[in-house]
Amino acid sequence: MKATENASTKNEKEQIFKQKDQQKETLQLLSDARISYKAQLKKIEKLATSPVLSDSEKVQQIRQLLEDYHQHLEIYPPEPKLDEYTKQALDEMNAQNYYQILEDLSLKLQNRVADILRNIAFDIPENQDIPAILVAIKHYQAKTGNVGKEAPISFLSENEQVALYSSEGKFRISLYKVLLYFYTADALKVGVISLKPAYRYLSLENYLHPKEHWQANRNRLLEEAGLLDFADIDQLMETLQKKLHRAYHKTNRRIKADKNPHIKFDSKRRMVLTTPKVEKINTQSVSSLFADQKYTSILKILSDIQRLTGYLDCFRHHSVKDKKILPKTSIFYASILGIGCNIGISKMANVSKGITEDALENFVNWHMSLDNINAANQCILGLLGKLSLASIYQRNPGELHTSSDGRKVSVVVESLNANKSFKYFGSGSGSSLYSFIDELNRLFYTTSISSSEREAAYVADGLLHNLSIKSTIHSTDTHGYSEAIFGILNMLGIYFAPRIKGLKKATLYSFNSRSTYETKGYKILPHRYIDTDLIKTHWDDILRLMVTIKLKATTASQLFKRLSSYSKQHPLYCAIKEFGRIIKSLFILRYIDDVELRQTVEKQLNRIELSNKFSKAILFGNNQEIQYSSKEEQEMVVGCQRLIQNAIVLWNELYLSQKLALLEDEASRKALLTIIRNGSTLIWHYVNLHGEYDFTQDIEEQGMLFDMDKILALKVA
Repeated sequence: MKATENASTKNEKEQIFKQKDQQKETLQLLSDARISYKAQLKKIEKLATSPVLSDSEKVQQIRQLLEDYHQHLEIYPPEPKLDEYTKQALDEMNAQNYYQILEDLSLKLQNRVADILRNIAFDIPENQDIPAILVAIKHYQAKTGNVGKEAPISFLSENEQVALYSSEGKFRISLYKVLLYFYTADALKVGVISLKPAYRYLSLENYLHPKEHWQANRNRLLEEAGLLDFADIDQLMETLQKKLHRAYHKTNRRIKADKNPHIKFDSKRRMVLTTPKVEKINTQSVSSLFADQKYTSILKILSDIQRLTGYLDCFRHHSVKDKKILPKTSIFYASILGIGCNIGISKMANVSKGITEDALENFVNWHMSLDNINAANQCILGLLGKLSLASIYQRNPGELHTSSDGRKVSVVVESLNANKSFKYFGSGSGSSLYSFIDELNRLFYTTSISSSEREAAYVADGLLHNLSIKSTIHSTDTHGYSEAIFGILNMLGIYFAPRIKGLKKATLYSFNSRSTYETKGYKILPHRYIDTDLIKTHWDDILRLMVTIKLKATTASQLFKRLSSYSKQHPLYCAIKEFGRIIKSLFILRYIDDVELRQTVEKQLNRIELSNKFSKAILFGNNQEIQYSSKEEQEMVVGCQRLIQNAIVLWNELYLSQKLALLEDEASRKALLTIIRNGSTLIWHYVNLHGEYDFTQDIEEQGMLFDMDKILALKVA
C-alpha cells in the first residue's frame, strides 16, 4: 500500500511538472489579453468623458475603436489557444487529479490486498464505540469485497466523500476500495483498530501482563521483577524532586565558582561545553605483538577456540526424536564462515575442497538457528569473562560500562526488514546491524533492524538479552537515545549515559519554577515543569509494562513500537516519557558538571565504533550486501559474524595472556601490560579471513579452456 501511495504522489507530481510550461504560456496569454483589454477600456473611457465631443460623436468614435480592435484580433487571435488551455486545465482539475490517479492504481493494489482484507480477523474493542473504519471493514468482509454505493463512507473526509461520485453521479468503487485500504493501514498503525492473531499489531493490552493477574499479584510480581523500590510513586517523586533540586544547585554553583573550566556561555547565554579529547584506541601497538603470527588462518582460530570451549556442541540438531550423527567439524566451520562472512552457502561450497553444497545446506537447515548461534556465542563469552587480562579494560571493578551502535548495510533482495535511504544506499534498500559491547570487549548482542527504525527501541532488548553480562551504565549516540529510554533503563537499574548531539538545545525539566534558580544567578535553567499528575495517574500501568519487560513476556522493542505507533497523545507513552524527562535532566546536569563522565562515554563509544569496523571486515562477502530477506535470516548472519568476532577476541586475549605468563621479568610484564591497556584486543589485521592461494601445483599443466581457432573464426555480425 505504501508503494501505491508513493506511486500516486509521484504521478501527480509528474503531471504537475508536465503542465508547468503549458501553465506558464497560459498565464502569459492571460496577462497579454488583460493588458490589451485594459488599454481599450481606457481609450473608451477617455472618449466617453470627453468634454469636446458630442454624444453622437462619442458613440461613433467608440464604435470605430471597437471595429479596429476586432480586426486586430482576427489577425492575432489569442482566444482559441486560451480557450483550449483553459479547458485542459479544468479537465486536469476534474479528471486527472489525485483521486483519479488513485483510481487508476486501484486494480493493481486490489490484486495484492483484497484477499488479505477479506480474511483477516480484527479485534473488536469491548465497551467502546466501534470505530467507523472497522464498520466499513466489516461491511467489506460481509460483501466479500463486492461493495457498492451502500458502503459506509463516514470514515472518509468530506472532500473524499464528494470525490467518490463522478460528475454523472456514479459511485467510484475502485476509488472507494483504495481509500479503504489506506485508512485500514493507518488505523492499524495508530492503534484505532488491532488484529487478533498477530505479532505486531495486537492491541496494547495483549502485549502487557494480564491485567487481572497483575491486580491480584502486584507485589509478588514487582518483587520477582526487582521493582519493589518503585512501588510507592509518591515517595519516589519526593526523592526525585529533592535529587533534581540538588543537581541544579551543584552544577550551577560549580559554574559560578569557576570550578568547571570546560563550560562557557555565548552572547545569547547559550552553553558551550568542551571536553578534552580522549586518546584514540591504539590498535597498532597491540597489533605489533602479533607480528610473529604473520597471517593466522581464521580456521585455525575457530578450531583452537572450539577445543577450549566446545562451542560447536551448541549446534544441536532440531529434531530430538532420534540421536543424530554429527557432521564433520569442517561442515560446522564452513557454515559459520559462509553465513557470518556473507559469502553464502552455495559459493562457500564451490570455492572449498572437501565439502559439498548439499552437506552445507543440510547443516544450515537442521543445526543453524538463532538460539544455537546465541548459545555458541555465550559459550565463548563465558571463557572470555574468566580471563584476568580482560579486566584491565574495566574502569571500576563494581561497574560494567556497555555501549551500542548501529551500522547500515545494503540488502539486495526484497525484504520487509529493509527500507530505502538515498543517503546510505543510493537507490537501494538496507538494514541496520545493531551491536552491543562491554568494557571487556565482549560482543554480547546483535540484531538486524530496518534502517528507518529508531535504535532507541532496541536498547533494552540488548541489555536484557544476556543475563550473565549485567550492565550498570550504558552509552549510545543520539540515535539510541529517547526520553522514554531514560525512564525504562532507570527502572532496570542501568544508568543511561548517551552522547546527545546538540546538547545545548536539550530541554531541561524541573519540579520547581525557573525563577527558583534564576534569582540565584544560575545559568543552567529548566525550561518546563514535570507533569507529576500525568506520571502518577499512569504509574500502575508503567509498573505493569516494566514487569512485562523484566519477566520477558514481551520484548521492550515490541512494546515501544506499539506504543510509538499510536497517536502521539497516547497517555501511557506520554507518562513514560514524562518520567524519563526527570532522569534525563539529572543526567544532563551531571554530564555538564563531570568531565570524567563525558570522557568515559566517549571512550566507550569509541569501542563500539571500532567493533563496527571489525564487523565490516568480517562481513566482506558479496560486496557487504546482505542476500537474505527475512529478519531471522539476517540475524543469523550477524549472529555468526559476532561468533567469529568473539572467537578472534578470545584468541587474542589467550595469546597475549600467554605472552605475559611467559615473562619472568616484572618490569617487562608491566611494560607489556601498559601497551595492552592503552590499546585493544579488538584487532584482526593478522587474521587471514579470505583464504589461501595454492601454488603447489603447476597451473599450466591443468590445460587450456579456450579454443582460440574457433574463437577467432567466429563471426557474430
